[in-house]
Amino acid sequence: MSVLTSGLADVVISHAKPGFSANHNSPRIRRLAITGAVLSIFIVALVVAPAAGRAADVKNYTRSEFDGWFAKYSQAKPDVRAGEVLGAKDLERIRPLVPPGFVEQLNFPELKLRVVAARDHTPRRDYMECTEKYQAQVRLEPDGALANHVCGQPFADATLDPSDPSSGIKAAWNFIYRWQNYGQLILNLTLVYDRFGGGHSGQAPTAIESPPHELIEGINYHTGLPTDVANFYGGGGTFERMVNAFYERVYFSHLAQRAEAGGVLGTADAKDFLWKEYIGFFSPYDMRGQAVIIYRYADSHRADDSWVYDAKLRRVRRISAEVKSDSVVGTDQTFDDLYTFSGRELLWKWKFLGWKDLLCVMDAQNEYQHFYGPNGTIPDDVWSVRRFAAIERRPTLPNHPYSSVVTFWDAQNWHPWLSLAFNRQGKLWKVWVYQSKWSEDFQGWGELIHGVATTAPLGDVVTDVQNERATVASEYGVGYPVVTAARAAALFDVSKLEEVHR
Repeated sequence: MSVLTSGLADVVISHAKPGFSANHNSPRIRRLAITGAVLSIFIVALVVAPAAGRAADVKNYTRSEFDGWFAKYSQAKPDVRAGEVLGAKDLERIRPLVPPGFVEQLNFPELKLRVVAARDHTPRRDYMECTEKYQAQVRLEPDGALANHVCGQPFADATLDPSDPSSGIKAAWNFIYRWQNYGQLILNLTLVYDRFGGGHSGQAPTAIESPPHELIEGINYHTGLPTDVANFYGGGGTFERMVNAFYERVYFSHLAQRAEAGGVLGTADAKDFLWKEYIGFFSPYDMRGQAVIIYRYADSHRADDSWVYDAKLRRVRRISAEVKSDSVVGTDQTFDDLYTFSGRELLWKWKFLGWKDLLCVMDAQNEYQHFYGPNGTIPDDVWSVRRFAAIERRPTLPNHPYSSVVTFWDAQNWHPWLSLAFNRQGKLWKVWVYQSKWSEDFQGWGELIHGVATTAPLGDVVTDVQNERATVASEYGVGYPVVTAARAAALFDVSKLEEVHR
């Protein structure tokens, strides 16, 4: 799939060729890509630039810069405590707890990192019981595929060792099978395309629109979506465009809550799938009605299947979701980047780098993301120190634009916090930063999230330090609800795509 055009409403998807460059800066390409944003299975291609005057320095960071930081600070004891408010004057105290490429973004006069005690993020009891019951039987196949996994965390944290070559893929499987109940639901995924510099007065979102009724049949909720979120988007940055979509991923197998039923959802073919994913766009007008469905199979050797509905042509087309390194709709985002990693595990080489204490926003007080800073992309919430697994992955596909990606996943439940991607020249390219909140701490949306006992992302920002632009993805109406077999069958029925969006 080098270019997907025929009948797809000006969609531009550039296939990564050898020598692929990060600099897709042609105004014409950028404009075409944005207007045709149909295929963005989660266009969380967030591309923010550091503050002016420091961008050039960060652009020249190489993988060795990260390796030096990690070697120097891997065992550093946190020099912060709950109750402190850290500012730009504390940058050297912060540096051991924030990776290079992101710490520079915190260097502005108004910085205030309010530190709180870390929250317990132990997954729900049924997941923990599944882990205890089945973990001992799990093993790796010679090619790294997972065998004998029923449910729960596949491998114990204590078995991961930087000197063990198999620890990287084991960590990847722990992430893939982290506890998420039946999967994440987002009533309105709001994507803001943010260009470095300037301001966004009058450009920020206001009232958050509900998704079309046909997408939420079978979902019972009473919490109202916020009516004015403009004040959530503080700081600078020029907002060029906003896109709204409904999103849901449903897991069909390896379900701890259905261990007694073989760990599968109650559909006839549930054992054949790991998850299915749906994204339906309903704003702006030129994207309304466009939708994408992705099938991820339980067999890790089997390629994904995916379909797109083009509302302009009123046609469903089968597409390839396997070229995960494709540039999507003019951004530098790839299909692999969702949740920091949403690719197929066996197409990557994995390495466990070790454990690291980091400052993070995973114990958020806000119900929705708040931002400030020079480009309106720095989390404006409370921070805590948590321990993370540091994982490296390198693509096996020679055309992939990344040379390596380093990701930090929470040591308690394997949910993501931060990720760094390096281009083929070995220079820092992108920085992903998530804001998350413990499910039981939500005041609203309790009907969709209470009792799940999981770390719920509020959204994320990805910084493209080479191209100095950003997209901010905020999740309004997030939950992990119980999913019935009937709803799953209806939502992911490809034959009904045209009928639903007519």
